[in-house]
Amino acid sequence: MKKRTLPFLLAFIMTLLTLSSVAAAGARAAGELPFDSLTFDCASGGRAGMFTLHGDGTFEGGGYGGDPDGSGRYAYKGAFRDIQRMGADAWKMTCERTEPTVSPGRSGETGGDSREEPGGPRPDEVWYLYAPGGLPLYTRWAENVRLAYGDERLKGSFILVPSKDQEALPYVASVKDSERVLSGYGLIAVAMDGGNIYFDPATGTVTDADGYIIAADIPDNVNGVPVRAVGERAFEGCVLLESVTLPEGLETVGERAFYGCEGLGYLSVPASVESAGAGAFGRCAGLDCVNFGGSAAQWRTLIEKCGDIGLDSHVSVSCAQPCFSDVPDGHWARRYVDHAVINGIMRGVGGGLFLPDGPVDMGTAVTVLARLKNADTGDGPWYAPGMRWAEAGGLTGGKGHAQPVERQELVRMLWMLAGSPASDGTALEKFPDWAQVDRECVTAMSWAVEKGLINGNGAGLAPKGAATRAMYAAVIERFLFLN
Repeated sequence: MKKRTLPFLLAFIMTLLTLSSVAAAGARAAGELPFDSLTFDCASGGRAGMFTLHGDGTFEGGGYGGDPDGSGRYAYKGAFRDIQRMGADAWKMTCERTEPTVSPGRSGETGGDSREEPGGPRPDEVWYLYAPGGLPLYTRWAENVRLAYGDERLKGSFILVPSKDQEALPYVASVKDSERVLSGYGLIAVAMDGGNIYFDPATGTVTDADGYIIAADIPDNVNGVPVRAVGERAFEGCVLLESVTLPEGLETVGERAFYGCEGLGYLSVPASVESAGAGAFGRCAGLDCVNFGGSAAQWRTLIEKCGDIGLDSHVSVSCAQPCFSDVPDGHWARRYVDHAVINGIMRGVGGGLFLPDGPVDMGTAVTVLARLKNADTGDGPWYAPGMRWAEAGGLTGGKGHAQPVERQELVRMLWMLAGSPASDGTALEKFPDWAQVDRECVTAMSWAVEKGLINGNGAGLAPKGAATRAMYAAVIERFLFLN
């Protein structure tokens, strides 16, 4: 029995050792690059040649140039140290050493005059390596800004650049070799308008995008693998990006995923999105509207859960699904009600209803205004904090929280909140019932007409008519955009 066991144990141990060595070969240390070796075309200082970088940071290079007639041959070798990954598609490293193997002007000789430059990276010089999709990071992390977004050579290629030499041209790997590395790295390039996005099938994540990409209509699956996430900084700095449609089934948008996409004007977000990281849509100066596949209440829940995702306050959100059954698609106040709910300004009355034609009582009116001013509205009965705040500011005119508010009274409160701006009252004269406006409300109503906050109800101003919840939602949105 023992004689049989020993060979079995030895075979088992050898198998474990073999598996361990295979795993070690497939994994890379933190200080290594994502390839065995990659060759770049390089040109600098009147020289042209090739540069090969290995996964452990060692390198060699060479070519012709350097002599007045451009005929000198040179070659060198060296190594980088302190290799650090800076993001999904960028690495920073410092040149540890460079030594000549063939010097300019001494064709066929090794060593050469130590006073002559060996070419390639210099000791203690910091260099950056960018994978395809990493070009936007180039302008953020490297000081060399000579690259142009229109340089076709750089699309789909790894690039290597010095951080301080303003005159140096980038070292550029071929697209074919770059695709080979990406394939080994486990990423799939998916063609979009203007460039590629890069998908990791192991995690279902879009990890990168080419810096030249113009539009990204991201599919719901790549080679049968569902797209579940857009990774951190995947599109960061893609200033040419104009439109993005996120796929149905997407669950996560990573931190700073679209940060700095200044040209982005169209964004479609499905209702399936459950989380978005900090600054996911930060500094998207051209973005005015987001199309959301769910309801306003779902969007509000998403924002409350995720915190500051970077959307500017002026960005409006258009929701595909109605939030309340009594404010369906086609209702004139739908967008205003959605806006009020999304921004936490107004809420429904329960049972999936908003009561758009219901009257606004003083408690509701001042609570909404208090929320606009970020005053505390959470202590005591729902109306009490808002009433205390409004009474201290002289807004209520002595009315109780349950009393209905007239249209002119609602306008006057907003006017006071705006600082009581001047108006001569002439804007009211086009309405047949303008004389019904109370004297203390004339300036406020005239200002509101001038600024487009109110437009009448078809028959006139109806200043003493009851303010409705739909009307209030509309006026509030206009007031916010006015300010």
